[in-house]
Amino acid sequence: MRFNKLDLNQLVVLDALLDECSVTKAAKRLFLSQSATSCAMARLREYFEDELLVQIGKAMVLTPRAESLRHPVREVLLQIQSITNDNPAFDPVSSDRKIVVETSDYVTSVFLGEVLRRASIEAPRMTFRVRTAATLGVVHLENGEIDLLITPDFRAGSTQPVELLFEDSWSCVVCADNDRIGETLTLAQYLEAGHVIMEWAGGAIVTSDSRAAAALGYNRQAEVTVETFNVVPHFLIGTRRIATLQTRLASLLQRYSPSLRVLPCPYPIPKLVEVVQYNKFQERDPALMWFRQLMREVAQASSVQIPVALSGAGSGTA
Repeated sequence: MRFNKLDLNQLVVLDALLDECSVTKAAKRLFLSQSATSCAMARLREYFEDELLVQIGKAMVLTPRAESLRHPVREVLLQIQSITNDNPAFDPVSSDRKIVVETSDYVTSVFLGEVLRRASIEAPRMTFRVRTAATLGVVHLENGEIDLLITPDFRAGSTQPVELLFEDSWSCVVCADNDRIGETLTLAQYLEAGHVIMEWAGGAIVTSDSRAAAALGYNRQAEVTVETFNVVPHFLIGTRRIATLQTRLASLLQRYSPSLRVLPCPYPIPKLVEVVQYNKFQERDPALMWFRQLMREVAQASSVQIPVALSGAGSGTA
C-alpha cells in the first residue's frame, strides 16, 4: 500500500535502520536478507532524497534528515500497533502477549513480584520481561522499547499518561549488633556514621532521602555507593554503617535477615510516590489495561490508598 507515493511497508524497515544504524543488524531484526534490506534502504534514500545512513570511519551514522525522522516514524508505527492490538475480546487466559516493564529492584521486590505471581494464575500463557530501571526510561517508553515504566513521580516524563501506584515512607537500617546505636537513632549518630548510599549515573540521579538530606544541609559520609537497593545488606552486616531505605523494602530485608535492625529516620523525608507510565498510543491496549488493573488491585490489597489516576499528559485513565 502506498501513501503519498511511499510504500508504507518500508516504514518498518526505515524504523529498524534508524534504530540500528546498520543494514546487517536491521536485516537480522526484521528476519530479512541483507540484500533485501539494502534494496529497501536504496528505495528509502531515493524517496527521501537523502543518504539517511553515511559511513564515518568504521561506523554508520544518521544524517540530520534521518535524525529528524526517528521520532515521527516510531510514533506512526506505535499508532498502527495500538490499532491492531485494540481487540475488545482480549482474554488473559488464552493470550500469549508479552509485556515489557522497566523499574527498579525495589519495586520488583516489594510490589511487582506479587503482581506477576497473580498474573501467572490469571494469564498462564502470557510472558513478562522486567528490565532494570535506566536513566532513559521515559525515552524507552516513547520509542516503544518497553510497555510500562514504573518510577518515582519526580522522574516521570511529562508527555505520557501517568497513574499513581503506591506510596512508601523511609526508614534507617543498621546491623543488629551495631553497639553504637540503641533503640533509637539520633541525628548526631546518623550524621557521624558511614553510609551506604544509592546513586545512578555517577550521581546524576539520587533517591528521595539524599534529596531531603541535601535540602536540610546534612552532609552524609558515603562509605559505599551502590546502584541497586537489594545489595545494601551486604554492606551493612558486620559494620557500623547506616542505610536509608524505603520502609517496605527495609521490613522485607529484615524479615529475611535477622542480622538487620530497622529504625525510624531522625529527620523528615517526603514520602516516595511510585507511578506507572505507558505510551499514550497504548492507552486503550486491552492487555495493558488488564495489567494496569491487576497492579491497582495488588496496591489496594497491600493497604495502600491510591486514587484512580494522577493528572498528567493525556487522560491518564485506564
